[in-house]
Amino acid sequence: MPSSGGVLKSATISFGQSLVPEVLEQAVAAAGDCDVFMAVGSSLSVHPVAALTGLAHRSGARIIIVNAQPTPYDELADCVLREPIGEALPALVARALAADSLP
Repeated sequence: MPSSGGVLKSATISFGQSLVPEVLEQAVAAAGDCDVFMAVGSSLSVHPVAALTGLAHRSGARIIIVNAQPTPYDELADCVLREPIGEALPALVARALAADSLP
């Protein structure tokens, strides 16, 4: 496999780096149009992304927060889970599938 000699980096943003404007615009649009907004493993304290929770709530979405510690958005949440992510997410998926009316 050819190598450029450059640094291989995943599509993540580290603290202090700027967000990709187009990606943030897509996230804002999705948060404003979703039925359920899940924040998983986030303190919801780093903005502007943390504010997506409030935007989703104002747009009528149900808010689910899965985090070990309290967040500034817990009061808006319909459901706050403090269980480990590896336990909470499978349980949420099972509940969603059980409630689904698809055959």
